[in-house]
Amino acid sequence: MTENNIYDTANQLERDLRALPAFAKLKEAFQLIRGNEESNRLFEEFKEASQNFQTKQRTGEQPSEDEIQSIQALSQKVTEDEGIRLLMESEQQISQVMEDINHIITRPLQEVYQNQDNA
Repeated sequence: MTENNIYDTANQLERDLRALPAFAKLKEAFQLIRGNEESNRLFEEFKEASQNFQTKQRTGEQPSEDEIQSIQALSQKVTEDEGIRLLMESEQQISQVMEDINHIITRPLQEVYQNQDNA
């Protein structure tokens, strides 16, 4: 397979991902959220709070008890919003597919290093 064919395959993979029912659901849910002022506000608030929480975790900073309770309360509200729940479910399905694909396409590198250990 030539280098060009690899990129052609990658571009086809992109088109195939866009054709997944989960991707259509994700786009639909995102439009539903954007079309609802309360859902959109809640989504943006949750996204910002999640990013802040993850940043603290990555830097080793412990979130306060108030921050933990706040994000838990926000998470509860998010799961009660139909559009956001649909978006998160769709994201999870797509993420699983992408994780599976990543596992498949990194297999040759894994085999090289595994074979090196056995040599």
